[in-house]
Amino acid sequence: MNLGSFSVDSPYFLSPMAGYTDKPFRYICKTFKAGLTVSELISINSIYYKNKKAYRLMEKSDIESPFSIQLFGSDPDIFLYAAQSVEGLCDCIDINAGCPAAKVVKTFAGSYLLKDKSNLFKIIDKLKKHLKKPVSIKLRKGFDADSVNDLSFYKELENRGIDFIVLHPRLRGQFFSGEVDYTHAALVKDALSIDVVINGGIDSVEKLNYAEKITGCSFFMIGQAAIAKPYIFEDFNNRTTAIRSSEFIKNLIKKHFMLMVDYYGENRAIMNFRKFFHQYVKGLKHSRILKEKINTCKSANEVLYVVEDIQ
Repeated sequence: MNLGSFSVDSPYFLSPMAGYTDKPFRYICKTFKAGLTVSELISINSIYYKNKKAYRLMEKSDIESPFSIQLFGSDPDIFLYAAQSVEGLCDCIDINAGCPAAKVVKTFAGSYLLKDKSNLFKIIDKLKKHLKKPVSIKLRKGFDADSVNDLSFYKELENRGIDFIVLHPRLRGQFFSGEVDYTHAALVKDALSIDVVINGGIDSVEKLNYAEKITGCSFFMIGQAAIAKPYIFEDFNNRTTAIRSSEFIKNLIKKHFMLMVDYYGENRAIMNFRKFFHQYVKGLKHSRILKEKINTCKSANEVLYVVEDIQ
């Protein structure tokens, strides 16, 4: 199937998430057949100043195809410089116009661009004029209740050449909770000829079926639900919720952790893996004790011993 101008082998994509969608986690999700993976959101200024950490965030594994790099910023010229600098590392450049974090919004980037649409259009025009790769945009339905995007705005995005839209139909102030307005998404989908990818609140096969029925969309992006259950992509592709054994979960956690050790080195991997482990064991027997144990681990072997305690 085609998404914009490139093909995907699954309509279920991994959403970019700061601090989570690093190379090891994206690899795990890809093994469960995520159709598209996206980097963490990356500052255009960090690329402009050649920050090594930024380029590290854009490293991808051999199985990540297609792969998108998401950029955030507000200066159209620096945005173009950054996009041209990394265009060869990915299959698509994604403009972040949805991040609700205060530290992003205060730089006039992320969801703030929905308040400054003229600047957003300047960024799009720059990229579409000079880039060879597709350009997508990830955005919310509006900054606040007084500035909900109207259909003419989405049509303008299409007219300016955006290849596809990823829509999180919540307001900026809702962050990642509250009602997801799938009806708004349905109106957008019906108004446009380009693909609309739905993001937000899709954490089960039942929610997927509901979102699909209401919106009429064919593509969906999964964020927070994938952190605890990266195998959710397999469930979605099969349209059924499979029961995973404790051995399956333990082997998955071990694989993920060892990928992080290879990527970060032992000490940093132990620190970075804790947040993933906390999600993996949420709701499991003795989860509180498991979380306490993982927080005190000092070596990879200690981490693996804790994983063996999962029941």
